[in-house]
Amino acid sequence: MTRHSYRVYGLRVESSRPIPGLVPAREGGDAVAVDFAGQTEPDPDTPPFWTNGAETLWHLDADTWLLAYRAPGRDGYHWTLRYDGGRRITVRWESEALLRDIPAVLQGPGMAAALHLRGVPVLHGCVVDVGAGAIVVMGAPGTGKSTSAAALVRAGCRLVSDDLAAIDLRAEDVLVEHGYPRLRLFPDSAAAAGWDPSQLTRTFDTPLLGDKRYVQLDADHFSAGAFPVRAVYVLQPRRAGRGDPTVTTADREEAWHILASNIYALRFLDAHRRFRCVRDCAAIASRVPVRRVQASDDLGALPRLIDLLGDAGPA
Repeated sequence: MTRHSYRVYGLRVESSRPIPGLVPAREGGDAVAVDFAGQTEPDPDTPPFWTNGAETLWHLDADTWLLAYRAPGRDGYHWTLRYDGGRRITVRWESEALLRDIPAVLQGPGMAAALHLRGVPVLHGCVVDVGAGAIVVMGAPGTGKSTSAAALVRAGCRLVSDDLAAIDLRAEDVLVEHGYPRLRLFPDSAAAAGWDPSQLTRTFDTPLLGDKRYVQLDADHFSAGAFPVRAVYVLQPRRAGRGDPTVTTADREEAWHILASNIYALRFLDAHRRFRCVRDCAAIASRVPVRRVQASDDLGALPRLIDLLGDAGPA
């Protein structure tokens, strides 16, 4: 069987089918096997650990999870990801049409679950290479996180990871690993950053998973590798009217609270893994400045915001 080898979030992925969008592997390293195994299996008899109707997660045991996706009211939209110790992901699906959506989920929540099983801290934020290292841009929906990351890329910075920051605390620096060379944007964010949304490919075939489009980035706009994190910027709700953006640095206690509230796919974690992630957030906060950014809703001020985010020096 042909295997397809990729590098993402510090892991080598060995897949039985191509996974569009991932960076081909050029070196060895710890591997995750992704096996596309065909027809779905029945749901477990045990109650799920978590569900929102469309997404359901079972913890079959401490290191074996089953993640299922369904579209309520849509027959045939059912597929699953089974995790064995964070080292193997078995993909099963109801119909071949679902293979248009499955790779895009693997790039985000799909790989996040494997990282959590391996004890890798994962934060919810866009990562951008600003030249002196990387910054992580966080923010609640509506604060302009995607718009800001896209504007940084348009201004000459390189994307490292979109939406998911896989952190490596083993070195003296806090490092973040690259994701995939695609920037996912809602149509309004794409338009604000200068792309025509009608010319961009939908990330997901089904509306259930959202209306984001993606920009395929070349080597001039994407950086592969592990990068030291110079700062974390947390975008606050936008204020009405004009005015320059302002930045303040959170103290260490507030910083780790901010990071802990931005753990990616926190819904997947049991109490033990939540504690470990929060502990890792405290370690990150002790070594990297966390800065609150207040900006206006005036798009004319976006260039000043990008200048501010691109300066990752001391506060």
